[in-house]
Amino acid sequence: MTDFLYNLMHPLPNAIMTVIVGVTALYWLFAFISGVGVDALDIDLDFDFDTDIDTDVDIDTDIDSDIGKNIDIDTDSNIDVHPEPSVFMKFLNFMNVGKVPFMLLLSTLKFFMWIITLFTTSMVNVTGWGLFSLLILLPIGIIGLFFTKLATNPLVKLFKEMGYKGEAEIDFLGRSGKMLSNIKDQKIGTAEFLVDKNPIKLNVVSIDGQELKYGDYVIVADESDDRRIYYVSKEISIRNMDI
Repeated sequence: MTDFLYNLMHPLPNAIMTVIVGVTALYWLFAFISGVGVDALDIDLDFDFDTDIDTDVDIDTDIDSDIGKNIDIDTDSNIDVHPEPSVFMKFLNFMNVGKVPFMLLLSTLKFFMWIITLFTTSMVNVTGWGLFSLLILLPIGIIGLFFTKLATNPLVKLFKEMGYKGEAEIDFLGRSGKMLSNIKDQKIGTAEFLVDKNPIKLNVVSIDGQELKYGDYVIVADESDDRRIYYVSKEISIRNMDI
């Protein structure tokens, strides 16, 4: 038992992973005692899609479980968007982010890294490596991701049947934001909105075709069915007045 406890904290990689797993265990203990629900085990994630669009703008959207699909938006403005997810977004989808609560994924990864680290350091003597011994955590992290993927695959169907749909969607209708590009007619642009002090970029189109310039403040008046495009109008306020 003494040797086991000693190995939990020696060498340095073992100590770091043991502390990390210990903190994670305290988090889950608090979560179960407080009786939090599944939604509370998730965190807000906001990533960008880098896509090729005729309007030469980037699409910024929230991650969801249908990330690998192309979308067609048929509106009165005849806007067609065919985003191609970036490699990073494909990786997140592959790792079941948005299909399983993120904290559960992260905790599973930490657990596997901890076990693999203990096993590796028992086979390879890294005590004399000093801080360089931490480099073994890089390949261990990659291996941990692989095991995390395998371990959480069965949970995808379970959480789907439980009605889990990732983080709660934000209602942007009526929100005020600031244009980050110039748009007119059917052109797609980008606007930034603050939600709980967090900046979120959305793809926007002028609802009436009116020209909206960079820096103009706008109001979200409508949205597409899949919430990929938001229709905005110029905010009537003092800060939008040309001085």
